[in-house]
Amino acid sequence: MDRDLAEPGASPGRRGSGRLRRAAVAVVVVPVLAVLALAGWLWLSTDLPPASAVAPPELSELRYADGSVLATVGVENRTAVRLDQVSVAAQQAVLAAEDRGFYDDVGISPRGVLRAAWVNLRSGEIREGGSTITQQYARAAYLSRERTWQRKLREVVVALKLERELGKEQLLENYLNTVYFGRGAYGIEAAAQTWFGVPAAELDVAQGAVLASLLRSPATYDPATSPERARDRWLYTLRGMADEGWLDGPVEDVGYPEVRPKQEPGNRLGGPGGYLVQHVVAELGAHGFRPESIDAGGLVVHTTFDPRAQAEAVRAVQSTLGETLPDGVYTGLVSVEPGTGRVRAEYGGADYVARPYNAVTQGAAQAGSSFKPYVLAAALDRGIGLDTLYDGRSPQVFDGYRVRNFANSSFGQVDLVTATASSINTVYVPLGMRVGPERVADMAAELGITADMSLERDSPTISLGVTTVTPLEQAVAFATLAAGGVRAEPFVVEKVTDRSGRVFYEHEVVTERVLDEAIAAEVTFALQRVVTSGSGRNARLPGRPAAGKTGTTSNNTAAWFVGYTPGLSTAVAVYSERADLPLRGFAGVREVTGGTLPARMWGRYTAAALAGTPVQPFPPRPEPEPEPRPDQPTPSISPLPPRSDGPPREVAPPPREVAPPPAPTPPAQAPPPPASAPPGAPPGAPPGAPPGAAPGAASPAPSSAPPSTARACSRRTRRRCCCWWCPSCRPPAGPGAGRCGRCRW
Repeated sequence: MDRDLAEPGASPGRRGSGRLRRAAVAVVVVPVLAVLALAGWLWLSTDLPPASAVAPPELSELRYADGSVLATVGVENRTAVRLDQVSVAAQQAVLAAEDRGFYDDVGISPRGVLRAAWVNLRSGEIREGGSTITQQYARAAYLSRERTWQRKLREVVVALKLERELGKEQLLENYLNTVYFGRGAYGIEAAAQTWFGVPAAELDVAQGAVLASLLRSPATYDPATSPERARDRWLYTLRGMADEGWLDGPVEDVGYPEVRPKQEPGNRLGGPGGYLVQHVVAELGAHGFRPESIDAGGLVVHTTFDPRAQAEAVRAVQSTLGETLPDGVYTGLVSVEPGTGRVRAEYGGADYVARPYNAVTQGAAQAGSSFKPYVLAAALDRGIGLDTLYDGRSPQVFDGYRVRNFANSSFGQVDLVTATASSINTVYVPLGMRVGPERVADMAAELGITADMSLERDSPTISLGVTTVTPLEQAVAFATLAAGGVRAEPFVVEKVTDRSGRVFYEHEVVTERVLDEAIAAEVTFALQRVVTSGSGRNARLPGRPAAGKTGTTSNNTAAWFVGYTPGLSTAVAVYSERADLPLRGFAGVREVTGGTLPARMWGRYTAAALAGTPVQPFPPRPEPEPEPRPDQPTPSISPLPPRSDGPPREVAPPPREVAPPPAPTPPAQAPPPPASAPPGAPPGAPPGAPPGAAPGAASPAPSSAPPSTARACSRRTRRRCCCWWCPSCRPPAGPGAGRCGRCRW
């Protein structure tokens, strides 16, 4: 008989029901285990990036030198704040509108997740998502915007991890700084300013409820476009606050707040201030700050701009020139602090949006006679003194170039101070030729001119300012003279920090001595005469010393005044972008020259910018060289003889300059005996001629003096030396020819 393998008392019916139970358990357990396995895999494979990597984008702030706000820059209107900088009423309104169980849940709402899953399964696509604040923040800060099941599952995992790692307070703070409130405002601080013009800390119940109502759909609940929908959502938020016990009194007692009018999208670079922003951003880029860190890094950029000086710069330009200029005519004004290079004010144009081209740093024009101080500095550095005499007649021919003064005005024998004050071209061309055009170019570069001067290095026209320069270059070069020959590199970014004060960059002032202090003082002495009695009289400052130089190019296409006080160097330029568009007939001036509109703007601006500050004197001029002894000839300079190898060439373009009317040229007469001529010498005899010598008779070449009595070399004393230019002491040909008969240089 077969053995019954069944348990005692078991029946076939009971055995079948056991198999069914086991199958049912497997149907339930296996999916659960699969879900748990999937959840475990998602948990382990989903890593949270460091907090710094998901910091909300934040506008960077540019500040004036006094700490006040100059502008904000960035791709989004967002300013992060701490949670304690948001009013409690606004926090409660957001919770009432978006997640009333925020402080009780674990980061997700099981009911909300199941509801969303059911809706999505029925529709066959992702339509709804989790409603908790933690899930919203996880989606906005950590995940992409794509609508997929995988992203939804990761959203749940990220939300759970955020709850465990950050905590409720930090999560709410991050959320409030991240979400969009409409009208371009990201974060509750920007929203409070945009909608109500107050900081988030001052939001009341009604205002907080308006902002909370916008979170679901800012466009749908905008009070300006959908007032009824906006009010209904606002009432829903208030009722939620009342249900949670967060509202004092009935909902009906709360009045709907007044919101600010909707502003049309504007450009933060509009107006004159846009040029400052552009300059700062460009310099930040040069220091290695990437565009994304500037636009969304929440940087605090401390600039060198002085708000008072900047306001006076705009006022001086606009009050002098009026509201508009002729098309194609532009104005630049920039101030640099001597000795440090800090740019204190800058007017690059009327509106950066209309013309995104900075007239201070990008716009350039021929310097005209404002280039002459560089020629003068090079001459003084070569030992040519301010009292050196030149022939100021006009026109004259030098090395084949015909040179004329403004209005073809003629002057007699003039020293370099007078030649500078009256901007006499027929003096400065031979002066530059004697120094050497190459040395003039080198001096300009040493003082601060960065323009390419390769074409002018071999031409006498360099002394007339044919070099194209920017106002910033000019202000820097003149600041070097104001600082006694110490050049400082210009800059506008003083320091860069974050909002907590951590320093990312701090500028170090870079200086270099490029000119002897005594020579710089001599140049300043001559340039003061330009302001007090020369072509720059419109730039005079009552009760304050000033030095400067005018400049006007041919055909009046550019006009300059560049000048300085001991504490401020400023360049002003009015120029045309076309050679056929002269500066004539606007701002009440028939013909614009450096001594008219630019000098007026310079004077108005500088007087206002320095008002109330102590008056500083310029360094004293060095003691003049003692008069030569009676046995030494008085040095003088004769103009260079014209070349005879071809017809004279006209200097083109000959810069023009306004100069005082010249005194009438006296009738020709025999010059009086020089002070060093010996008794008995007839009038007109050369210095050192023996008694009875005829006028014009050549004197014997002076013999070499012993070292103890020889005149000091000009290279050592940087004083005037007659050298071979003086006919009375020019050595004969032969050994030693080309050297000075007294200093042997």
